[in-house]
Amino acid sequence: MSITQRFCENRPLFSLRSYCFYCKNKLRIWELLPFLSYLFLKARCRICKEKIPICIFLAEILGSIFTLISYFYSQNLQEFIILTLFLFVFFMLSYIDVKFRAVPQILLWFMFFLAFIFMFKSNEILYFLMFEEFKNGFLIHAFSFAGFLFLLKNFTAYIRNFKSKKIQENLGDADIIVCSSIAGIFGFKESFIILFCGALLTLPFFIFYQRKELAFLPFINTAFIGYLIFLIFNQELI
Repeated sequence: MSITQRFCENRPLFSLRSYCFYCKNKLRIWELLPFLSYLFLKARCRICKEKIPICIFLAEILGSIFTLISYFYSQNLQEFIILTLFLFVFFMLSYIDVKFRAVPQILLWFMFFLAFIFMFKSNEILYFLMFEEFKNGFLIHAFSFAGFLFLLKNFTAYIRNFKSKKIQENLGDADIIVCSSIAGIFGFKESFIILFCGALLTLPFFIFYQRKELAFLPFINTAFIGYLIFLIFNQELI
């Protein structure tokens, strides 16, 4: 959560020690212990006594859950590290998307890079360049799904705004990069299932705001939850 806040505040990521968001005093080692430090400090800063947001504590709980999910689905240490980082970056994108309605490009492409090294096979490049055995693999799944979403995005925007002739897009480029990362890991069919789960989660918002204009609904958050649901109920990752 600390790294996420530094992204939000446009501060250096690794050059500074962790600090209080209010008084900016550096934290001691025991104040960085997950769960325990929040309880020992009674949800307040040791120096300025400002209340520590509950989202910090919830993020630590979610981080533990992400780690357990990664451990359960990983077959070796490399897969465990990559999948854990993938989940954490996905969560960071979801948080930033809600707060700013935009996400940093560096996180998007870092997420795509993690998915790439997780599923990429060395012979894919040769097959991709020679257009042979062009059926499976990270590249074909990621590129084809991204291309499909790009066409779907522009077609739905055209249909939606055909009469009004307004220029409005309902699926951002950041969403396409996120979805292509998911497709690179799971494949085309499974990615549709994840998107379907995410779409179902948006229905309550549209029902609640059916008499109002819903100006913004962050897609990355629903895709992230759909990804977790599929990951939990799917028996095998690969």
